[in-house]
Amino acid sequence: MNLKYILHLLLMLCLCNSCIPIRSFFLARPDNKDARRFSSNFINASTDCFQFKTSKQEKKIRVNNWTSDLPQFEDLNSLCLNHAVRELLVIQNDSLIFNYRNYDSNLKIKHPSYSIAKSIVSCLVGIAIDEGSIKGENDLVTRWLPELKKNSFSDSLRIHHLLNHTSGIRYSVSGDARIYYGKNSTAEIKKLQFEHAPGSKQKYLNINTQLLGILLSRAVSMTLSEYAEIKLWQPLEMCENATWSSDRNNMEKAFCCITASAQDYAKFGRLYLNKGKWNGKTIFSEEWFDKSIRRDSTNGSSFNFNYSWHIGLKKYEDFMAIGLYKQHIYIYPEKNVIIVLLNDREKKLIAERVNWWNVFRQIGDQL
Repeated sequence: MNLKYILHLLLMLCLCNSCIPIRSFFLARPDNKDARRFSSNFINASTDCFQFKTSKQEKKIRVNNWTSDLPQFEDLNSLCLNHAVRELLVIQNDSLIFNYRNYDSNLKIKHPSYSIAKSIVSCLVGIAIDEGSIKGENDLVTRWLPELKKNSFSDSLRIHHLLNHTSGIRYSVSGDARIYYGKNSTAEIKKLQFEHAPGSKQKYLNINTQLLGILLSRAVSMTLSEYAEIKLWQPLEMCENATWSSDRNNMEKAFCCITASAQDYAKFGRLYLNKGKWNGKTIFSEEWFDKSIRRDSTNGSSFNFNYSWHIGLKKYEDFMAIGLYKQHIYIYPEKNVIIVLLNDREKKLIAERVNWWNVFRQIGDQL
């Protein structure tokens, strides 16, 4: 028996044992091509198109990203050129005061959101609660997901545990691979195991948001894409169609995989900047905003993460949606600032060292 055959056999045994989708080995890390590699559901743009005003005078802003350990300041354009930035928008008072693109500005480019989608799902859950499709965030998850294996932990799992990533579900590498690369994410429900009781410890897991997405889809009796189109893309006057990657059963990958334009992401930020209102119309209640954008370290939660939003510094009262490879929708309410950063994967050392939160705050300090 030759070495090549042995390695092949070992690989097949590994795949069979863990049930990791074979294509995960070929596609490897997620990247911006995945929107084309996987099947997707469309989210249609609005017939109305809200446009941020373009500032006639670009404000000169210089920042230090500390990548070199030197107090060396550079302008925003140079900063973007020195990193794997696809697009950076800085918006204040509905005016676009800076826009960097690493592509022809005449092209309509869509960008992957990765885990920014988690904050969008959180928003949609809030809308469903406001409208009564879901009774409240204290609803038992098993009401909507009866496939969950019945035990003392699953019987106490509530929607807010999934929002806050305090579900107690055990992390599984193969499970993560299956919901990203596999054909049937809903089948994962029956395979879940708990590590500890819900509400005792926070652990950021993709499966938490995937369960939320399945639950939400069942509660509103439509796909996540259809619900996002009706409740967000249409009323927020999104200018471009978006896509949401799905499995073979048409279930979206709720924890990631919305692909949209930078300005449409900024409109989602604008909705939260205005506490759920869009040009005077309520999209979700201010009560849901207050529940989402706050510090809460009770029931296993942490001080800087709540309802799938990252909570910033008390001094700034800023908050953000964050995705893989440093995707950001950053919101600084005091100065009416929205910053959208969309990146490609960067060299690991540089990616680890640059602190984009500090960069955003330096921008805000100069506005």
